[in-house]
Amino acid sequence: MTAMRTSILEACDITLEVGGGKSRREILSTTSFSVKDNEFVCLVGPSGCGKTTLLRAMAGLMEPTSGTINFNGREINTPSLDIAFVFQDYGRALLQWRTVAENVSLALEARAVPKSEHRDRINVLLRKMRLEEHSQKYPSQLSGGMQQRVQIARCLAQEPRVLLMDEPFGALDAFTRQDLQDELLRLSREEGRSILFVTHDIEEAIYLSNRVIALAANPGRIAEIVDIDLPYPRNQLATRENPRFLEYRTCLYKHLHH
Repeated sequence: MTAMRTSILEACDITLEVGGGKSRREILSTTSFSVKDNEFVCLVGPSGCGKTTLLRAMAGLMEPTSGTINFNGREINTPSLDIAFVFQDYGRALLQWRTVAENVSLALEARAVPKSEHRDRINVLLRKMRLEEHSQKYPSQLSGGMQQRVQIARCLAQEPRVLLMDEPFGALDAFTRQDLQDELLRLSREEGRSILFVTHDIEEAIYLSNRVIALAANPGRIAEIVDIDLPYPRNQLATRENPRFLEYRTCLYKHLHH
């Protein structure tokens, strides 16, 4: 089923290097993969394998040394409103002097949405993220999980085709993390957006994904791509106890612990 979808975001033989001369270092070796329309893909791999660097390149935040990154069939090398980036550090991503509603409105301002439409659009997004009662609070008045919900709501206000997420739940406690995993799965299926999600957590990757791309390090490169064939809706207990879930975990474990 996944194979029949149209590719929306593609890395085509890209390499990423930093430095010059004798200090030149290859972060990512020749890499190709695609994210299909309405697909959830996770990137996993050991520290230093280039996951975040690759994600930034896919967002147009840095240019690959060679190869191309294509969105919807066109090469990109600068940020686009069609691609939203959710950072791990939600505290720095949010403007502390703006309320929740005002932070979400940033994306509407960037898209030049008429001011008269802001309130209704913001209210819809805050309801989706279960933040409607906190619209006039400032980020410092919210828990970490709520702050990350605000960042996701702001990205959704951008109305992107693709969400790129860099370990967005990594700093959260286990219960909040699972709650947001389920929230993200619900949104991805309701909204029909493509998601490319970086995580160190193999079980999180399996739980969320249609596919998991495992990267190896030194230099970063694709070690394996695993199709995840688990039923929807996913459930924190039943899905994780599914024998296939355990098989995927065993398959991917060797790429983080070698």
